[in-house]
This record gives sequence, C-alpha cells and structure tokens, in this order.
Amino acid sequence: MKRVNGLAVTALGAAFLQIYSVTASAQAGALAAPTDSVAAITNIVSASSCRSIDWRDRGLAPKSYVVGLSLVFARSVCHPANADVVVASSAASLKHEKTDGLAAYDAIFKQLGMRNEQPGVDTLRHTYLLLLGLGMRESSGKYCEGRDVSQCFNDPGSAEAGLFQTSYGARRADPSLETLFQKYTASQDGCMLDQFKGKLSCKIRKSQNPKCPDATSDVVGTGPGADWQRLTKSCPAFATEYAAVVLRKNGGLKGEFNPIRKQQAQLIPACDAMLQNVQRYVEHTAGACDSLP
Repeated sequence: MKRVNGLAVTALGAAFLQIYSVTASAQAGALAAPTDSVAAITNIVSASSCRSIDWRDRGLAPKSYVVGLSLVFARSVCHPANADVVVASSAASLKHEKTDGLAAYDAIFKQLGMRNEQPGVDTLRHTYLLLLGLGMRESSGKYCEGRDVSQCFNDPGSAEAGLFQTSYGARRADPSLETLFQKYTASQDGCMLDQFKGKLSCKIRKSQNPKCPDATSDVVGTGPGADWQRLTKSCPAFATEYAAVVLRKNGGLKGEFNPIRKQQAQLIPACDAMLQNVQRYVEHTAGACDSLP
C-alpha cells in the first residue's frame, strides 16, 4: 500500500493517479498555448478537396494562393464593421447586375444552393468564393503578376496588376478603396506576403502586342498609380481586400473583370465548404482573430 497526497492507495491506483496528473498537466498546457490561426487554416486548406480542383484552363491552384485568400477571408470575418468588409458582405440585388459580381452570378449561385439576398457573413464568404475563381482566371493565383502584356496600358492609373488585375483607377468605385490604399501604403503589416508567396515567383514578361513591342509586365509610369502597382504585387492581402470591393461595386456584367463579364470565373462548391470550415474555426475558436497576421 502506498500513500499519495496523504491517502492510502494500491500500487495500481497510484499509477492511475500519476497518469491522470501528467495528462491533466498536458491538457492544461495545451489550453494555455496561444492559438495559431495560420497553421489551423493552412490545415483546413490542406484537408479540403478544393486543393485538388483542376481549374478550367489553369490547372491546380497554388496552395499558397488558396491559403492566403482563406486567411484574408478569416480576417474579414473578424472585422465585419470595416468599411471594405461591409461592402463585400452587402446584399446582392439583380438590379445591380451590371456592377455587382455577385448579382451577375445570381443564377449560378442559386443553382448551387447559395443565396446572397441578405447581408452578412454568408454573402461575404460567397464574395471570396467568387474571388477565388476570379484570381485563377486573372493570374493563375500568382500574387506578383504584372500588367497584362497583351494590352498597351501606358497610363499608371489604368495599368492592371496583381492577383486580380485591378488598377489604381478602380478606386473610384467606392471610398473604402482609397482608404485601403492609404492604410497599406502607410504600413504593410498584415500584407500576408509570406503566406501568399509560397514557392511562387514572377518574371518580367515582354509585350505580346505589336502596337507596343517595347512594353513589359513591369510597373508602368510614376506617381500614385505606379505606387499602387508595386503595392498590389508586394501586399497580396491588400490586393485581395481591394478586389473584393471592386467585385461588388464595379465587377458585374459591365464591370472591371472580363472573366466576370463572360462568366468564366468558376464557383466550386468544395471551395465554399472549405471557406465554411475557415469561418467556423474563426467563429468558434477563442483567440483565432488575434493570431491572424
């Protein structure tokens, strides 16, 4: 007979108490450990069948692109009152199908059992779901993509660049776009470059247009438009938040994005399921928002 904490117990009972003590200590340590949202959301992406989608004419999406966009979505869920998030999560109406990408895709969303008539987190998620497909069409998910070398953009305000091939001039669609530009110009904290970058790299490409044979995919011009091009390629979280607003304010059937006008951007239900898991993680995990980049 042994004594544990002053109590007489058998040898078997003492062994059980020792195991319980070690297990309880380990559980307490796990509860005290800080939440790692980047790792958790990366695991959600890795486990999702969205990762194995063969995107039309593009192939597999870079994992870093899917992880990065999922992280930006998660951060938007955490900050529903931000002006850009309010726009991205606003209700979609068919009367705005010329300017709102979600309204332009209304029939396709409904075919998939997804509705956007109410503002909130589900509509926000569907904005990011459409963004995911749009980014694959516009840049194949490459954060550092330069301007379109098939076009002769020589105005820094209209030269498109980045994941979603938007432009500095697109900021006129909503006041929140200039706010985002100023915010990330002042500080690139939260740009999530490492998460979007992964193993990706971009080369400067030469013009494919005989009307401007000397043009390249590099930054064009000077001033704020040129600064915007640099920022959108070095700060992909900015590019994503910016594109989410443009998609809702000037991204419909007569809007900014050719893949939306032609309805070439795909909506993948498996990717919506993945973003739902990201949403649930953020909503139900203490400290999840605080540990996002």
